Amino acid sequence: MFSKPLAIALLLLPLALPAQALSPNDLVKLQATRQCARCNLRDADLQGAFLRQANLQRADLRGANLNGADLRGAYLRDADLRGADLRNANVEDANLQSAQLEGARLDHLQTNILTVLEERWLLVRDLVTDGGSDRDLQQADLRGANLEGADLRRSNLQGANLQDANLEGSSLSGTNFDQTNLQGASLFIADVRNSTLNSANVERGSLRAADLRNADLSQANLTRTDLHAAYLDGADLASANLRRADLSSAYLSGANLNATILRGADLFVADLHDVDLGGSSLRGANVEGANLQGVNLKGTDLRRLNLSNANLAGNDLSNANLSGMNLSGANLTGANLEGANLANANLRDANLQQANLRETTLTRANLRNANLQQADLTQADLSRANLREANLQEANLSNTNLTSVTFRDADLTRTNFSNVHVDETNFCGAIMPNGEQKVCATLTLPTAVPSLPAEMPKPPGQ
Repeated sequence: MFSKPLAIALLLLPLALPAQALSPNDLVKLQATRQCARCNLRDADLQGAFLRQANLQRADLRGANLNGADLRGAYLRDADLRGADLRNANVEDANLQSAQLEGARLDHLQTNILTVLEERWLLVRDLVTDGGSDRDLQQADLRGANLEGADLRRSNLQGANLQDANLEGSSLSGTNFDQTNLQGASLFIADVRNSTLNSANVERGSLRAADLRNADLSQANLTRTDLHAAYLDGADLASANLRRADLSSAYLSGANLNATILRGADLFVADLHDVDLGGSSLRGANVEGANLQGVNLKGTDLRRLNLSNANLAGNDLSNANLSGMNLSGANLTGANLEGANLANANLRDANLQQANLRETTLTRANLRNANLQQADLTQADLSRANLREANLQEANLSNTNLTSVTFRDADLTRTNFSNVHVDETNFCGAIMPNGEQKVCATLTLPTAVPSLPAEMPKPPGQ
C-alpha cells in the first residue's frame, strides 16, 4: 500500500516532465531512416550526427545539440531550431528556408552558395565566427540573434533591430546603438563602456551586471529593464525612461539622471551618491538602503517614496515635491529644502539641524521629536503641524505661519518668533525662548504678531 507522500509524488510526476519532451520513437526513426518530417526532436543530442540528405521539414529541434553534425543537402524547411547548437555543423546544399533560428548558436556554421538560409542568419554566423568590430551594421536585422561573446567593439549599429537578441558577455565598448531596437535583448555582463544608446529601446531587456561606465543612455527607453548590479559610473541617463526598472545594487555614482523617469524603479541598496536627479520623477520608487548622500533632488517628484532613515545630509531638495512622504528618522542635516512641499509628510525623529526650510510648506506635517536646531524656517507654512517634543533651539521662525501648530513639550530656547502667525497655537509645556517652561495652556495671539507674544518672556539680554 502506497504511503500518502509517495502517492502525492506519483500524482505530481507528470507535471515535472518538460512540455513536449523529445520523442524517443522519433529519434530512433531519424537515426534509422533520416526521414523525420514534423518529428519531435526537442533537446535531442545529435552532436556529430550523420544527417546528410535528411528530411527534417517542420521538425521540432528546439535546443537540440547539432554541434558538428553533417547536414549537407538536408531539407530543414520550416524547422524549429530555436536555441539549437549548430556550431561547426555543415549545412552545405541544405534548405533552411523559413527555419526558425532565434537564439541558435551559429559559430563556424559551414555553408555554400547553394545553402538556402535567411540573410540575417548568415550575418550572425559571420559576426560570431569572425567578429564584427569596426563594422557598419546600420539598420541591420539581427532579431533574436545569438551573439553571445561576440566582438562588436566600435561597430555602428544605429537603427539596427536587435529585439530579443543575446549579447551576453559581448564586447560592445564604443559601439553606436543610437535609436537601436534592443527590446527584450540580453546584455548580461556585457562590456558597454563608452557606447552610445541615445534614444535606444531596451524595454524589458537585461543590462544585468553590465559595464556601462561613461555610456550615453540619454532619452533611452529602459522601462522594466534589468540593471541589477550594473556599473553606471559617469553614465548619461538624462531624460531616460527607467519606469519600473531594476536598479538594485547598481553603482550610479557620478551618473547624470537629470529629468529621468524613475517611477516605481527598484533602487534597493543602490549607490547614488553625488548623482544629479534634478527634475526627475522618483514617484513610488524603492530606495531602501540606497546611498543618497550628496544627491541633487532639486525639483524632483518624490511622491509615495519611502525615505525613512535615509541619509540625505547636505542634499539639495529645494522645490522638491515631498508631500505625504515618509521621512521619519531621515538625516537631513544641512539639507536645502527651500520652497519644498512637505505637506502631510512624516518627519518624526528626523534630523533637520541647520537645514534650510525657507518658504517650505509643512502644513499638517509630523515633526514630533524632530531636531530643528538652528534650522531656518523663515516664511515657512507650519499650519496644523505637529512639533511636539521637537528641538527648535536657535531656530529662525520669523514670518512663519504657525496657525494651530502644536509645540507641546518642545524646546524653543532662543527661537526667533518675530512677525509670526500663531493663531490657536499650543505651547503647553514648551521651553520658551527665555528658557522658562510654559505653564500648560493654549496661547492664542493675533495674526502677524510684530514681536514676541506679550506673555512669552524675552530671552536673556533683550
